[in-house]
Amino acid sequence: MGELLRVAAPVGSCIAAFAALVVTSLVWRRSRLAARLEVVRGLHAELISDSAAKDRHTLGSLHWQNREINPDGTERGEVMCAYFAMLWRFERLHAGRKVLLKEVNGRRDVALKMLDEQVYTHVAEYVCTFPVIKDKLTESNRDDRVFDGAYVKTFDQLRASLVDSFEDPEKKARLGAHTNNTEKCNCKCHEVSAKPPLPAQRPYGASV
Repeated sequence: MGELLRVAAPVGSCIAAFAALVVTSLVWRRSRLAARLEVVRGLHAELISDSAAKDRHTLGSLHWQNREINPDGTERGEVMCAYFAMLWRFERLHAGRKVLLKEVNGRRDVALKMLDEQVYTHVAEYVCTFPVIKDKLTESNRDDRVFDGAYVKTFDQLRASLVDSFEDPEKKARLGAHTNNTEKCNCKCHEVSAKPPLPAQRPYGASV
């Protein structure tokens, strides 16, 4: 009996230690996933915040109505600010997504799948929105160039990275590189007849 106890005690200790290790591992995995999901929530929240909604409305009104920018008054400056604000939001999204990918060696875990599904529509929409708005800004004042090179490249990297995240051919097509050929672009904005700019809006109290 004593011999049996001497053998059983170490075995029992090993089992208890293994069980504790398993529990610790599960707790760590859940905590890690919770932290990653919180990062996902924050990245997505940037695209649906009140300030983002205002900028999206500013750019979307021009894009989907196919309306030109009035070079007089305040509109061009407001559009320029909204344009760069959205580029910077996508830059932060791309940076955060790269960190999430690096943590899991490039695999798409639950957190990344959730993030990609949440941001897909936003990214797909801006594949066309950014170049269209840039063209409108350029046309409204050719003496004031739009210097957005690095930010546009970052957005393109984000777009290209997302393409590999989906199997759906339609989603892949919507995330394809933008083309100036309106017959090949997937955006419906090209079906809308061009509209003239709205009357100039001037700061309150400014002389006409």
